[in-house]
Amino acid sequence: MSRRDQQLTLFPEPAEGGRRPRTTRSRMFFALWPDERIRAELARAAVLIPPGDAARASWVWTERYHLTLAFLGDIEPRQAEAAERAAAEVHGRPFRLTLDTIGHFEGPNVVWIGPQTLPPELTQLKAELDRELLRYGLPVLSDKFIPHITCLRGVREAPDAPPVRIDWMVSEFVLVRTVVKPGQSRYKVVGRWGLAP
Repeated sequence: MSRRDQQLTLFPEPAEGGRRPRTTRSRMFFALWPDERIRAELARAAVLIPPGDAARASWVWTERYHLTLAFLGDIEPRQAEAAERAAAEVHGRPFRLTLDTIGHFEGPNVVWIGPQTLPPELTQLKAELDRELLRYGLPVLSDKFIPHITCLRGVREAPDAPPVRIDWMVSEFVLVRTVVKPGQSRYKVVGRWGLAP
């Protein structure tokens, strides 16, 4: 069995009868993180999307725009450290991502902007990241990967939106922590990994 095929044991079980100490968990995820220019273009496209008759529709704050690669959920500090080690093992190439589709998810009632066609580099990046996360014993969702950036919430039906096209040169991926405060939450980038040509 090769090294890359082995699952690393960073999380040993406590001794029989022992308990793991309580630790503070953080909600974390890997994502593609737009720069300020792309955020501004997404915001301009988002405000043109009609919310329909959704009285509770709300636009997502531009600083929260991201494209999730892998959602880790609430994890312990040692798992967060393992996630960073896993990310360091991922090798990907920069790529152009064309955001040219406006979609809608019925369950969560959100409208999103995403690519109609997945670049092979994005597919490879996602596959490598998932493999390394599994190797380090971290959770990986089995849902179909639909790359998207949520821009509008509380919309029950797909909107009749104008065309959109945003060309994004992706050169890195990031690890993000959700920082929760009373009445609000924000995202904090805690790690960055570049994509080399």
